[in-house]
Amino acid sequence: MPDFTVRLVESKMPIYLSLDTDFVLKKLQHADILKRILFLDKTTSTNDIAKTIVEEEGGHGTLIIAEEQTAGRGRKSNKWISARGKGLYFTLILGVPVTVSIQLITLAAGVAVAKAICSSCSLSTGLKWPNDVYIGERKVAGILTEAVTKGHETVKVLVGVGINVNNDLTDFDTETRLTATSLKIALGIEVPREEILVSFVEKFDEMHRKLLEGDSSQIVKEWLQMALYKGEELEVQTEKTSIVGKFVGVNEAGALIIRDHEQNLHEIWAVDVIKCRKTSLKDHS
Repeated sequence: MPDFTVRLVESKMPIYLSLDTDFVLKKLQHADILKRILFLDKTTSTNDIAKTIVEEEGGHGTLIIAEEQTAGRGRKSNKWISARGKGLYFTLILGVPVTVSIQLITLAAGVAVAKAICSSCSLSTGLKWPNDVYIGERKVAGILTEAVTKGHETVKVLVGVGINVNNDLTDFDTETRLTATSLKIALGIEVPREEILVSFVEKFDEMHRKLLEGDSSQIVKEWLQMALYKGEELEVQTEKTSIVGKFVGVNEAGALIIRDHEQNLHEIWAVDVIKCRKTSLKDHS
């Protein structure tokens, strides 16, 4: 059974957790992937706390959950608005074999988020490579996967997840309102955050076992079943160039495969990508 810890971070005020921690702990007591659950009242970013834990003690299997983030972020340091008690903001620390692609872990987390939303809310979602979950044309969740390295070796992987659960449009800034949604907005009613969290961990536990067994094909297959823009034309902007072509799939390591107008295939890794968008739509990234 995972250890249960509540920590007060960056505040001298009393802790007020609206998340039902007893429910979470009871439901996740048999999750193989978890060794400890750390509930935070308020922090900059759960990934920041995870990095500190890795440096101090390793922390494999630690799940860090915050009621509020003051500096939540996504890929390329994009801001993730983390309204207090409205969404789910958490990071899972993993020790993974060097043979496992970090990009594949991101895809696995996306599948787990999508399946958790479907099972808990009966909402249909789409996955946008490399790390976003959509309801219709609006983003409802994002994954930030970061490697913690020692020398040239990856010692831990941080799987950061942000899910807009009970956020209202007024919780987002003017720019984010144009592209974001939440489960509450989509359904018209509030959703128990605990159920989404528990369902995610259960689904990701299954994905993690497949990763350890070397079964990347099943993860890729499930991700592609929910992928947005399959067979459509995308524009991918990287640090060095811009590629326009047809989205034909992802490989066993989670890289995007694009066929350009000259029929050349391009293998694209998320670490190199600045923007990835459907050419006929306004940029979502």
